[in-house]
Amino acid sequence: MKKLSLVLLSMALCLSGMALPQRSVAAEAEYVLSLNLPIPPVHNRWNHALKPWVEELEKRSGGRIKVEPYFAEALSKEADAFESVKTGVADMAEFSFDVAVGQFPFHERVFTTVSPGVSMEDPTAFVLAVQESFPEVKKEFEGVKVLFTHAQTVGMLIGSKDPIRTLDDFKGKKINVLGDYQVAQKVGALGASVVSVPLADVFTSIQQGVIDAATVDYDLLVSRRLGDVVKHVTAVQTTCFVFCVMMNQDVYDNMPDDLRAVIDEVSGEYGRKVFTDFWNTLPYQSLHTWLETMGGSLHVLTDAEYAQIDGRVASVKDEWVEILNKAGYPGAAMAERIHELQATYARPWKDSRSMKIFQEGVKK
Repeated sequence: MKKLSLVLLSMALCLSGMALPQRSVAAEAEYVLSLNLPIPPVHNRWNHALKPWVEELEKRSGGRIKVEPYFAEALSKEADAFESVKTGVADMAEFSFDVAVGQFPFHERVFTTVSPGVSMEDPTAFVLAVQESFPEVKKEFEGVKVLFTHAQTVGMLIGSKDPIRTLDDFKGKKINVLGDYQVAQKVGALGASVVSVPLADVFTSIQQGVIDAATVDYDLLVSRRLGDVVKHVTAVQTTCFVFCVMMNQDVYDNMPDDLRAVIDEVSGEYGRKVFTDFWNTLPYQSLHTWLETMGGSLHVLTDAEYAQIDGRVASVKDEWVEILNKAGYPGAAMAERIHELQATYARPWKDSRSMKIFQEGVKK
């Protein structure tokens, strides 16, 4: 978006009372690009991954490109982020595929067939490997320029006030689920009752006994202070969230060759490294903080129990295959390939990095 467009957008935001971006438009920039974000400026993903990526893009362009972040869905709801870029409302956006149910049949559920008994240790590489095996999934990006995708390390687990140490302990538990209906089906297959509580209400709902547990990741335990009431995490992976950073195709195409090259460079190996470092660092730092300062405890089920869970969620995996078949993908072949890749990019919970961190804390 050229400067004039941004000025008009800024005027519209002022008239509507909407907060302007944190940083002022740099007069010397040739291109000022709006970045549509669902997260606030205090979010870890912004401060430790997206912001460094933006700063590197600006630096390598010699100041010719400036990026103006619009936080907390200021330009559109997260579910509409793809369309906001495609139609030019925003020049760029980052969002999670799972928020637009049905729009990205592959990417929003790529972890559905991954066993709940494993920790995703390198999920971004896993997603890229599946994309390489089935390049046709990239048709879900038609109309925009995809800069890169990245995925949540470890995944969403079960956090509870009281310990859930065995598969039988799930019976009758009221568990809040973050994710789509197939994630809810997987949690229900554990023997639990699935409920739906907004994330903002999870803390008080657990504290007051309205729910017994919730799907959480390690970061939520610390950043949202859920660890003050969630004292136990049971290592059952329910899903991993996949994110995408994309750009308006026309804006990209109309840039000079040297600036397009800068965008490609920063969005390639550099972008993957920034987000890989982020996902390989923050979750485990949060786990360590929760264990050491918030009194948390991690529980791993037996191999037999994980095998039993795999059997229980088989129907969910079968439904996933059918969803992909209807979308024109080879669902069965995809499920088989994902199972093969799981051995490379995931580890059984007992051998996971999470468990090693927990055991080291116990030894102390």
